[in-house]
Amino acid sequence: MRSAVIRRSCAAGVAVLSLTLLAGCSDSGEDGKEAGKGGSGSAGKKTPALSAADLEKVVLKDGDVKGHKVTAPTVTVEQKDITTEDKACAPLAYATIGSVVDRPGATVQRETASVPNPTDPKSLDVTRTLIRLSSYEGDGAKTALASLTKSVDACAKGFKVTADGTDQQVTKVAKTEAPGGADEAVALDIVSEAEDAKVPMKVVVVRKGTTVAYFTALNIGSLATGKDFDFPAEIADAQIAKLA
Repeated sequence: MRSAVIRRSCAAGVAVLSLTLLAGCSDSGEDGKEAGKGGSGSAGKKTPALSAADLEKVVLKDGDVKGHKVTAPTVTVEQKDITTEDKACAPLAYATIGSVVDRPGATVQRETASVPNPTDPKSLDVTRTLIRLSSYEGDGAKTALASLTKSVDACAKGFKVTADGTDQQVTKVAKTEAPGGADEAVALDIVSEAEDAKVPMKVVVVRKGTTVAYFTALNIGSLATGKDFDFPAEIADAQIAKLA
């Protein structure tokens, strides 16, 4: 019965988040390609966006965060896979589901998974986090954060989103305490519903200079119960420290 509930929640959650994270519902790449040229920089002299090779030097690696395994994701989500009824909600939908805001110059991705308690290796209390590290040209990073903040305010009461062809209803968008150490940061509690299943998620987006780090986390046990869970702050803290 327990596994059946998880399978049903996973099926509902596939379009809510990233196939990358939800692949872990069964048993448990690296994306160095450019996500778009230019970015939304200012009209004046623009600071060049970091290359994918530059981002690879600062993105989290396995061993950087105790208690968490860091791997390359097997599946990625692109903006074209995500649509919203209200265009104002698009930036929030992108950040929530596993894409990025606006048009970064380059993006690399990682996935983390918390290590189960050794005394209960079959525990479902495993939090998986998809990290997208994106570089922007000029003021593009600031513009991306501004777009996201505006979207959060406009869509705080929820919105309908279609991802990978499946309709979802986001029913909760709540601001929470953001991590320190960044130039700007947004932290959100998100709940999405589909097929009578609730999927709690945590979304954190931080800017450090011209780089934006996106974190979308879900807990495998919460997929079965619909209950809340804590965002793994140590993941964001470690990534921010590497961007310093």
